[in-house]
Amino acid sequence: MSEYANKKTRGAFIAAVFAMQGFGILAGGIFGMIMSAAFEAILKPPTYEVDPIGSTPPEADYLWRIIVMFGALPAMLTFYSRSKMPETARYTALSWRIT
Repeated sequence: MSEYANKKTRGAFIAAVFAMQGFGILAGGIFGMIMSAAFEAILKPPTYEVDPIGSTPPEADYLWRIIVMFGALPAMLTFYSRSKMPETARYTALSWRIT
């Protein structure tokens, strides 16, 4: 991605790309806590002390799948956008020279 930024703004562009990793980690954790709270409010399971087996309802098994699917969306969007992006002129020139 840094090939597309001009020399003046390249450093800020790369810093923003790496800063998004931290944002993604925070957003993923917050999303997981929100989904856990939502499932707990909807299902209202008993505590472990009251019912050790019933404290984890079978419907809660979908929770980790939802969280993983939510986390996979940015990766899929990045993969798709990178596959549609044209190659840089430098890479194209080098690849034509090699073949």
